Amino acid sequence: MEQFFDWVERSFIPWAGRLSGNKYMTAIRDTFYRLIPFFFVLYTFRIIQWLLLDPDGPVKGENGLALGAFFTGGLYGEEYQATAFYRFSKLFSDAIGICDVLLLLFLTMTLAIQLTKIWGGEKSLAAFCALGGFFMFMQMESTKLVVAAGPIGHPPIRIPSAFLFATLSAWMLAWLDKFPRLRLRVPENLPERIAGPLSRCIPAGLTMLFFLLISMTVTGIFTKYFNEIDQFVRSTFQPAAQTLAFALLYQGAVWLLWWVGLFGGGFLEIVDELAYIPAQMSNQAMASKIFEVGDSLSQGFVFTDEFFRTADIHVLALAIAVLVFSQNKMWRRVTWFMLPFLAFNIDVPFFFCLPVVLNPAILIPFVIAPLANTVVAWSAISWGVVPVFKFVTAATFPPILQGIWGTGSLMGGVLQTVVLVLDFFIYAPFVIVDNRTSAAKKGKGDAP
Repeated sequence: MEQFFDWVERSFIPWAGRLSGNKYMTAIRDTFYRLIPFFFVLYTFRIIQWLLLDPDGPVKGENGLALGAFFTGGLYGEEYQATAFYRFSKLFSDAIGICDVLLLLFLTMTLAIQLTKIWGGEKSLAAFCALGGFFMFMQMESTKLVVAAGPIGHPPIRIPSAFLFATLSAWMLAWLDKFPRLRLRVPENLPERIAGPLSRCIPAGLTMLFFLLISMTVTGIFTKYFNEIDQFVRSTFQPAAQTLAFALLYQGAVWLLWWVGLFGGGFLEIVDELAYIPAQMSNQAMASKIFEVGDSLSQGFVFTDEFFRTADIHVLALAIAVLVFSQNKMWRRVTWFMLPFLAFNIDVPFFFCLPVVLNPAILIPFVIAPLANTVVAWSAISWGVVPVFKFVTAATFPPILQGIWGTGSLMGGVLQTVVLVLDFFIYAPFVIVDNRTSAAKKGKGDAP
């Protein structure tokens, strides 16, 4: 074990440090730094939405405190849903969903602006072209794969599309800017803030035309081969997603992408939408039917959207390990500040503030811990110790409580407690190694 950690210090940490200095990775990281206030606002709204506004949530809903029934004179079921109170609460709750759209727009524009600092080009033009391409792609619903999983309300490639069009916009405009003949001649007396963007109308038009061709091509492919794709998803992809090997590959990719700073869950949202959300909906539908006849759900899909919330618990374990073992004052201050948000499963700001993103000291346990959680949870459910996850919970549902609510059993909470302790011991040695590495660097810095 000592040799392994020596290798981490000598070879892996320097390599990961060089990767963190990559200009594109730095641009992504800087983009999220600028979006952190919006993340805090968005997730605070989500907590309020889940706790107070959702008429079917834990405060107003029938399965919670049922205050909705109290405010409507004791109405339940369809009678409760027919009230103006329910409709108004639902409308107000759904309106907060606009925050997700705004965050995507901010992400697209901010990343395009950050990339112009690397490649050059006009910042506002790159931002607006990126935004135009993103809207064009989403409006055409470029993937009809959503039908294979049932209607989900949006194409499941929003985050990759935001990154794609931000990157292409900044790069294409910088490249086209190298050809002076593509610039329009404008009156000499115009201020530069007007003349600059105006002279670049042709590069902007060519960029938008390219984005249109991308959208039309992808839409045409999915439209033409929809039946084949739909058959592949149902007969091959969804069954494969229920294997342990696929689940481990999926989780490894999600958290590796997160470490790089590429919003892992969002980049692989299409896997969740096509495989794991339908499995979750199937479990919930079966549980509802069985509940009506007074039985319990003994079988169902193991790997579901709610199942992987158990793997997410490792982030909370990292925070606890930092508070217990870390000698880094900044890490400890950031963790104490983020702890209330982590308690509601809000971890994106933590990734960038600690930072976890491109932090070589964190990479290995950051990938290993969720894989270990996946194996432990799969084993517990396969052996019948813990029921399958059969109920959908809010994204901000606190860990451990989510396990109880999602499985409908206290054993779900026990499972998540076990993996939390396991993850703590996975992270602890790496936090201690970081203390040693930091002390060595400090010693070299103090040396004459």
